[in-house]
Amino acid sequence: MTSLRCIAFDLDGTLVDSAPDILPALNQTLSELGLPQVVLEQVQHWLGNGMQMLLKRALTGAMQPSWVAPELLERAKALFIESYHQTNGQYTVLFPGVKEVLSELSQSYRLAVTTNKPRQFSQPLLHSLGIAPYFSQLVCADDVPHAKPAPDMLYKLAELEQLLPAQLLLVGDSENDIFAARAAALPVFALSYGYNHGQSIELSQPDLVLHDFRQLPQAIRQYVQES
Repeated sequence: MTSLRCIAFDLDGTLVDSAPDILPALNQTLSELGLPQVVLEQVQHWLGNGMQMLLKRALTGAMQPSWVAPELLERAKALFIESYHQTNGQYTVLFPGVKEVLSELSQSYRLAVTTNKPRQFSQPLLHSLGIAPYFSQLVCADDVPHAKPAPDMLYKLAELEQLLPAQLLLVGDSENDIFAARAAALPVFALSYGYNHGQSIELSQPDLVLHDFRQLPQAIRQYVQES
């Protein structure tokens, strides 16, 4: 039996509701490019595949974006980074129970964040929300060759913690988390309230679906007893 040693969390849509910060930064970017504004629901559906894909979706208005001119994408990226630095953490909130659950779980396990969000935004956000001290590691999209749904972040975390991937549990909210965990052969729990492109997370068949973050400690206790 391989014992659970470390719990990895996705960030956006799992621990935090960050779309309200991303929306104004995205609309400022689009405004400066002379493009139509977007609404919160669109942003919620577009999140989860990293900054570059988010910008492609915003520039085209499509979930599966067509070709975007590289110079336009680079201009949009520069504008978005500048704007998002101003809004990051301004309206983002923790989902209910997150801080209390992290405090409880940190007594028994190492905790980490594995996120497709770039480090320049992830690190200050964790600090501004007061949850950075709970995590022993932060692994971001720009720390590995390939972001989720590739398993690179999970392998990197296992390497940093000197653990086998099977000693990790991933807690996420999107199909990208499920696919990454499956590729790395580790268990994955999913929250139903997050950003999953408007689709039910049950369709991606995680090991367990939770509807409230506060259900997590009991779910982990049961998983450990049964494994």
